[in-house]
Amino acid sequence: MLYKEFGRTGQTVSRLGFGGMRFERPEDKDGMAAVVKHAFDRGITYLDTAPIYCDDKSEEICGLAIREMKKTGRPFQVASKTMAATRDEVRAQCERSLERLGVDAIDFYHVWCLVQPEDLPQRAKLGVLDAFRELKEEGLIRHICVSTHLEHDKVGTMLDQGEGLFEGMLIGLNALNYPLRYPGAKAAMDRGLGVVTMNSLGGGVMTEYADRFSTLLEEGDTGMVDAALRFNLSLPAVTVALVGFRNEQDVDGAVAAVERFRMLDERDIARIQGEMHEAHKDFCTQCGYCSDCPAAVPVVRLMDAYNRRILEGPKAAMDQMKWHWWTPDVEKVLEACVRCGQCEADCTQQLPILERFDQLKRDYQEFGS
Repeated sequence: MLYKEFGRTGQTVSRLGFGGMRFERPEDKDGMAAVVKHAFDRGITYLDTAPIYCDDKSEEICGLAIREMKKTGRPFQVASKTMAATRDEVRAQCERSLERLGVDAIDFYHVWCLVQPEDLPQRAKLGVLDAFRELKEEGLIRHICVSTHLEHDKVGTMLDQGEGLFEGMLIGLNALNYPLRYPGAKAAMDRGLGVVTMNSLGGGVMTEYADRFSTLLEEGDTGMVDAALRFNLSLPAVTVALVGFRNEQDVDGAVAAVERFRMLDERDIARIQGEMHEAHKDFCTQCGYCSDCPAAVPVVRLMDAYNRRILEGPKAAMDQMKWHWWTPDVEKVLEACVRCGQCEADCTQQLPILERFDQLKRDYQEFGS
């Protein structure tokens, strides 16, 4: 197993992290706790969970595993999160997580799910950051972190709004969305934060559609897990890559991939991105050149949803807008569009963005809710 210091916290963590949101049988808490313990025995020390994961059972499952992990005397770190938007709610949810996890303190506690640029300032006004400060002062959390879906330079702005509290960041990053998210990961690294990547396998897209992304594979790879983890763990800004494990077989496959790990250099990263672009010219590369829409239409986010449409169909595109970008009403999002064409003029790939807007509106009429 590979290990690395987490930002400036002084904590050493495994570079492969356990993502606790994909247990295959969450109703079998003891059986799934055994999966967590198995991962720990294989050298994984970073455990990520949250309320609501797996029908709100993930923290309980992790808590059962932690009881056994404690008996070994070996170190581990647990991360959890809260979307609570008031001071009192943050404390109440943290206390509930502590009880279910069976720990005296949560190592990495996240201000969870910052999707819009105004999210953090709004929560700060309601005392959320003050609540995190108090919890840390009382020793109930060790490090204050943030989980975000923001893109490009919006991440750096958000981190600065955190008043210097944040010591780590969780962000969705993989070989498919590198232009969208790596600038944010680098902004965190430049501020001394540890960076954990969720969606390291593209939310399962990279493994399910491995034939579409075969340019990522190298000789000796047993599958897309090797390629995806090699890419993420080679990025200088990335401390931990999470994998959402379903069972012990998933754990063993990812651990083996890390044991075979070969570091990519900057030229490798650039080559891979070039090959991906060449092989998927219909995909939006998420470069962000269209971000300056005069009507403030979130073009990048809509094109991200369209990427999912290409792979998985219209319903997947609507789910991406609803659950990833938290803007389910596509028609409302596009009301401001005056079809000026600036986005298409700025697009480095000459994609038919306005046609795609029309298609997404039709998809919303059929599959939106």
